Amino acid sequence: MKQGVRNEQGSAIVEMILVLPLLLALIFGSLALAMGAIAKAVVENAARDAGRVASIECGQDNPDWQQDAQVAAWNGLDRGLHVDGRPSVNPAQYGQWSFTASCPVLGTPGVPVTTVITYDEVNLFPPTSALLGAPEMSRVFRLQAAVQFPAE
Repeated sequence: MKQGVRNEQGSAIVEMILVLPLLLALIFGSLALAMGAIAKAVVENAARDAGRVASIECGQDNPDWQQDAQVAAWNGLDRGLHVDGRPSVNPAQYGQWSFTASCPVLGTPGVPVTTVITYDEVNLFPPTSALLGAPEMSRVFRLQAAVQFPAE
């Protein structure tokens, strides 16, 4: 009789050892994807903020319109992600971001003003990149948002 109890206790430990890695992968993968989704929402909001500023400043013939839009982008990113103040030319590590904006003709209302923000968010659980089918994202999630507004 004692031997039967020992076998059941041993099987419970074996089952736990088999299930625990899957459970941990599910938990950490969910956290990584949730953090990526939050970062994506912050990047999209920052792009909208910068696009709005760019459309107003470009339409009013402000020569510093691009700098003002970049400050708006940084404020939006910093509010949600606490990023460094300067965008990098080519983001390639956690927390790096880049900003581009174009306005075809200053002071002309109605022309399309485009802003693009790229941000690299750390991937806390690299196996999620395999689940998403994107091995190049093993270290970071590259998030990009682009908006286009008419100049006012």
